[in-house]
Amino acid sequence: MKVSIDVKGLDEIENKLKYISNKAHDTAPLMAELAHHLYDVAFNSLRDETSPDGISWNPLKASTKKAKKKHKDSILYENGDLRDTLTFESSKDSAQIGLNATKGGYPYPVVHQFGSSDGKIVARPFMPIHNDGTLYSDTKDELQEIVEDYMKEESLLK
Repeated sequence: MKVSIDVKGLDEIENKLKYISNKAHDTAPLMAELAHHLYDVAFNSLRDETSPDGISWNPLKASTKKAKKKHKDSILYENGDLRDTLTFESSKDSAQIGLNATKGGYPYPVVHQFGSSDGKIVARPFMPIHNDGTLYSDTKDELQEIVEDYMKEESLLK
């Protein structure tokens, strides 16, 4: 099962990427850097148990701790399936990160990212996107800075 989330509000970055693609021949290194940065943001969130903007996740309920077989104090970590399936890929014109963690075919990372509709599972965001598909502003700024640095290095930004 593949879950896709569209990120909105990246007009500035998209325009700069279009400019680069018109001026540069090989944007693969830039896309790899963007994908790796997004991966780092998500990985660090999972490791640090915070949202991508540094807000600590809600602590586990006592009942959840009791039900866990190991790592009873770790949030969103039991066997490492979530972190271990975090990946990134890139090409000359795309950068993406994703997860392939499921339990019984159920894509549980989505529920952990956004919370359950019934409120029983609180959101513990680790991907740098909001519910409406927009990037966290810090992440958007960081990606824009990576693009600008690339453009300067390639003498594409005047």
